[in-house]
Amino acid sequence: MSAFDLGTNSCTCSGNVSNSSKGVKEECLIAFKVYDFFRLQECLTAEDLGFARALETSVLGNTAYEAGDIIAPPEDANSVTIEDLDIQSVNILSKKKNTFRNGYYDVTLQFVFVYTLTFSEAGGCPIGSIVATNTFTTKLTLFGSIDTDVNLSTDLFGGSGCGNSVTLDANPFIWVESKAIALAADFVYPCQCPADGDASPTAVRVTIGLFAIIKLFRIVNLLVESKGFCIPEEISDISSIDPCEFFDNLDFPMDSFAPPQKPEFVAGISSNIPATKPSNDNDSCGCKCGCGCG
Repeated sequence: MSAFDLGTNSCTCSGNVSNSSKGVKEECLIAFKVYDFFRLQECLTAEDLGFARALETSVLGNTAYEAGDIIAPPEDANSVTIEDLDIQSVNILSKKKNTFRNGYYDVTLQFVFVYTLTFSEAGGCPIGSIVATNTFTTKLTLFGSIDTDVNLSTDLFGGSGCGNSVTLDANPFIWVESKAIALAADFVYPCQCPADGDASPTAVRVTIGLFAIIKLFRIVNLLVESKGFCIPEEISDISSIDPCEFFDNLDFPMDSFAPPQKPEFVAGISSNIPATKPSNDNDSCGCKCGCGCG
């Protein structure tokens, strides 16, 4: 289907035709029709993201950083946490026709993550923070239908007046919805670790969970059945809620006072305590001091 179907079934927007006694009408709408979509769920590690880098010019401890520099933990740092994670932008690096499959497009996307690293000493007291960033690039192929030679022009995005119309791309457009979750942050150590394990960390690696839905859509004319305009309901007053009444209706947090025993925990009866995963003190590179390979 092209951007505008010029066949005998295309709708004309000259008026509304009543379809039944219930007020259902046929109406012509300009719509964003989705031709294909892909659901992405990725656990991103240092292999996907690289090491944490400074977002902008900043100072951490006695070290000054320029934008893009790899962040080295302060000498007295014992732990690091990742906070305030956000997807700053999703950059569409390319959108090209697939060489081997007609109607398909190869899309390259870059997700830009921004977050704060907070370093703490052995006693748990924070000693410094820095805003960091990483990027993740992925490629996928989606169906966008065949080419069209119809030009799309509108003044919707260019304002009013002479010469302010905008000509839109005749190829399908990309729509990305995404959400990121901060999972972990830890230090990176040299691979050659001293026997006593007191090597200084050289960088920070983070683990980020990424959910995304990527859609390929075109602007088309659709003939739909409609019951007219939707009128919002009047907002109800919720300002008079009594805080004690709200509290009295909460379930008592029994797990806080009586942690589940092993049979209940394994069976998943308690939903308030997250599952744990045993850690491995040895890295794949052979380090014996519990460090990550640089």
